[in-house]
Amino acid sequence: MLVHGNHPEALRDLLVTWSRRYPLAPLETETLLVHSNGIAQWLRLALAEDADGEFGGGCGIAAALDMSLPSRFLWQAYRAVLGFDAVPESSPFDKPLLVWRLMRLLPGVMAAPDYAPLRRFLASDADLRKRFQLAERLADLFDQYQVYRADWLAAWADGEDVLIRANGDRPPLPDEQRWQASLWRALLDDVANSGDGGALAGQGRAAVHEAFLRRVEA
Repeated sequence: MLVHGNHPEALRDLLVTWSRRYPLAPLETETLLVHSNGIAQWLRLALAEDADGEFGGGCGIAAALDMSLPSRFLWQAYRAVLGFDAVPESSPFDKPLLVWRLMRLLPGVMAAPDYAPLRRFLASDADLRKRFQLAERLADLFDQYQVYRADWLAAWADGEDVLIRANGDRPPLPDEQRWQASLWRALLDDVANSGDGGALAGQGRAAVHEAFLRRVEA
């Protein structure tokens, strides 16, 4: 059964009603995908509410629940299909890990001509606050690219400093943006040299996803 809805309260009530009517067997775990930790807590409270509670009633208890973000659920699926040896417990390109990797890498690449825009931003940064802010923004940028612009990252990894349009055109990166391709290659090299993630996961989440699709379609 697939239910669409624009009102989270209505979907919450449906989940509670379904859980009360069709409870799982003892020791079974219910897996719920949520888009934020806040929503996960909100659903736990709704399920734990007394059956005659203020907002229509819950199940009286919220136990044996695996609340997972979609990205974490997918990564677990990759590990289950491709093998725990091929896919590590977490991706070396997860955003929190990228922040600290970028904090370490940025000083070593700043001298290259392509990084002039970043050098200007990092001027007068005695307490490293600017570098940390930049690392956070870049980690978020590359995290989004892995989801929505995996084709760009693949081209950059192959040494092509281009943008790929929907119609197949491949215009070159503007000069002031060429640092993005260079920095992505630096990240790939750093992950490979550190041995984090192995050969597959060390190429980024998109490479793992493609390998997963090939395996399930075989």
